Amino acid sequence: MTAPPFDVLVVGASLAGSAAALVLARSGANVAIVDRSPFPRPKACGDLLSPDGVSALSRLGLEGAVRAAGAATVRRFVLVRPDGRRLAGRLPAPALSLSRERLDVLVLDGARAAGAAAFLGEAVTAIEGSLDAGFTVRTGARTLSARAVLGAWGRYSPLDGRLGRPFFGAPAPLFGFKTFLAGAAGRRLDDRVALHLFRGGYLGLSLVEEGRVSLGALATPAVATEAHHDLERLLARLRAESPALAADLEGLAPEPGPALVSEPVHLGVRQAVLGEILLAGDAAGVVDPYTGAGMALALRTGESAGTLLARHAAGEVLSPALGAEWERRWRDATGRVYFFSRLFRPVFLGGAATRLVVPVAGPLAGLAARLTRGPA
Repeated sequence: MTAPPFDVLVVGASLAGSAAALVLARSGANVAIVDRSPFPRPKACGDLLSPDGVSALSRLGLEGAVRAAGAATVRRFVLVRPDGRRLAGRLPAPALSLSRERLDVLVLDGARAAGAAAFLGEAVTAIEGSLDAGFTVRTGARTLSARAVLGAWGRYSPLDGRLGRPFFGAPAPLFGFKTFLAGAAGRRLDDRVALHLFRGGYLGLSLVEEGRVSLGALATPAVATEAHHDLERLLARLRAESPALAADLEGLAPEPGPALVSEPVHLGVRQAVLGEILLAGDAAGVVDPYTGAGMALALRTGESAGTLLARHAAGEVLSPALGAEWERRWRDATGRVYFFSRLFRPVFLGGAATRLVVPVAGPLAGLAARLTRGPA
């Protein structure tokens, strides 16, 4: 089956891809989104949307829908070592916390309401072509053609292997894992996000819709494997090591089922352009989750890519200049975030640097929160 040509095909329907498609559709471009998953779907990712992500939602016209869906407001943070030493402070501006199952659907629905076509549950098996000749994108169900392609397929996909990206198949130093906790005691987390360090990684706790608590973590493969096979045992061990974590988890129980474990996590900058395919969100680079900036970067880079590709579709940006212009815009939007997230990474992933987490170093976490924010 062959579909009519599109101005842009977006591969990946999560935050970056749907934000780009929404901007493109509103500009009048003919755009389609393709994703291997049906939506809603679970995602092993933190649920905290930082202040600049909230600003992006507002520009996209979706902030009201996200708040109406039950997003919790977060104004404060605390960072805690197992020995109880902590940093606490206020975020630069209010953040929002909403499950990815719900948030991703809201952004995707916004794109479809604007006129974007969506082909969900169809894995892309090949991307061929160029900006001059046009692109062909194949799934198991159809062949699609477009003038340009935006890759927004996330941090780790079989497409990365097919396209020869060097990190694909390399040993993974880290994995994420996630579960939701239930219990009325979760209200103690109202208005704050808690980051708890432990040997082998860190986990974050934040209230989401309907009084649930999101527990998202980044850890070594051994810890993530333990979380998947016996989350109760892992949490019991971490409670025993950290009275502060035990206090935050008191009265809360994991929802049924194993913890969801992510794809391999390779942190850092990758590339904004792959051949002549523009990349956005985690496909272009994976920022440290402790920053709370990942979802915001996905929305912001998707929005920016959509704006640029809309100008390309209108003939205002010519194909030879498209890649270089996107690389410049991507660096401007993300460079500071990646630099400072890498700088503070040792504090959050253990080792000697965790000694910085002492009461007299209180400004550190606030500084990290400010420096890892992108432009509004």
